Amino acid sequence: MLRQLNILLEEFSTCFSRFAAFKWFVTIVVGFIVRLDMRGLTSLVRCMNLCPKLYETMLHFFRADSWSLGNLHRHWVNIICKYCPVVSFKGYTVLVGDGIKVSKEAKKMPAVKKLHQESENSGKASYILGHHFGFIGILAGNLRKYFCIPVSAEIHEGVEEIYQFRDQKSKNKAGTDKDSVVTRMLLMAKRITGYLSKACILVLDAYYATGPAFKIAAGSVDKNGNQLLHIITRAKKNTVAYEDPKPRTGRRGRPPVRGGRVVLVDLFAKLADKFQPLSLNIYGKSTSLSYLCLDLIWRPVMKKVRFVLVKNGPDTCILMSTNLELLPYEIIQLYSYRFKIEVAFKELKHRIGSFFYHFWTHAMPKLNKNGTRDFSTVINQHQQELIVKAAKAIEGFVNIGCISIGLLQMLAINFSKNIWGGYTGWLRTKTSEIPSEDTVRSVLQQEFYHNFCNYSDTAIFKIIRTKQRKHTYLYGDECADEAV
Repeated sequence: MLRQLNILLEEFSTCFSRFAAFKWFVTIVVGFIVRLDMRGLTSLVRCMNLCPKLYETMLHFFRADSWSLGNLHRHWVNIICKYCPVVSFKGYTVLVGDGIKVSKEAKKMPAVKKLHQESENSGKASYILGHHFGFIGILAGNLRKYFCIPVSAEIHEGVEEIYQFRDQKSKNKAGTDKDSVVTRMLLMAKRITGYLSKACILVLDAYYATGPAFKIAAGSVDKNGNQLLHIITRAKKNTVAYEDPKPRTGRRGRPPVRGGRVVLVDLFAKLADKFQPLSLNIYGKSTSLSYLCLDLIWRPVMKKVRFVLVKNGPDTCILMSTNLELLPYEIIQLYSYRFKIEVAFKELKHRIGSFFYHFWTHAMPKLNKNGTRDFSTVINQHQQELIVKAAKAIEGFVNIGCISIGLLQMLAINFSKNIWGGYTGWLRTKTSEIPSEDTVRSVLQQEFYHNFCNYSDTAIFKIIRTKQRKHTYLYGDECADEAV
């Protein structure tokens, strides 16, 4: 599998303006996959037997100007489309988006702020200090198994001042202090849609069922005026819609723009006899549902939205879709794929360790007890650049983790037989012919730690060997201290 991983990693070479930066990228991705503990970048030095002198150089890579996240995202999307069967539904590429909150208590770390957690898990605190990331993934795989391959991750809260510092240097006005968590998620999805150059359907949770989100999606159009980005989401419990306006009577005055008010949650009882039965394969098992489909005017956008009211035994759910051509069972099926990004979060946490970072800077104002900072003291341009680079390092670390888990998923889809043939572990229950990310990672770890010399003709071998300690270094006694 290391040979197949080498082919995929070589595709990223054009993302970096310096070859030294590309070599560090390869080292870090391989390190994320094969390391045995998750304690930041120091674990890469230990598990890969790297020269300790190169630790500071590796830290500098994340702040280097020789690569950018935007360029990395664009190439990553192209690689996914090239090497992986991306799910296409009626000509639409399926995207999945959601947010995750990561606990961080570092007082000098950018974008750390006081966050409220809405989770019903009693093991989570109601309020934490940390980062709020927004993620967008592409649904890929085949009928046997689907994966949500993470494409892009951004910090979506506490970054207003950092955007201002960055914009003063780059003149990029993509992010402003008027942006919210919802709008930043949709702007990120809009950029990915542009990278794909295809129409997309974005599946989101009820948190993003807001007017600004639907307006941004409606503004993503091609040269013919066709909408490129559609949204499927779960409606909030208090959602209200309106019927079509009554015909004009010819009387004086402004004609009505909407009809009677409809409280959607009340329709489960009022129109119970109009629900239609449906059997769908959801979450890997056949499920009997009933649904009611209505096209109503939603006031935040003053346009028609397709509402699908779903009953699953005692449980009820209201789904929304900006695409009025999708059938009700298709909307239900597509929304069921939203859970795939939760699985990706689990793998990013427990398999790759994408959130075990600790980038900070002395230039960052100290975090107060109430979770705020005083940025009025940051007037020096050099200090502002340090803060921007520290934020870039954090997002870069997480995004490289996304690429690492995505490479494991791509190998699982394309080389499932080879992976099972090289797997020496034991599983009590084999749930799918497509191996999990952890199974692929186990095979790669075995090849790296036991048979690495068999891959001496690969770029991975040559790059990592030049960065290892003296007693494992092939061509000399000194470590190659390379700057990026």
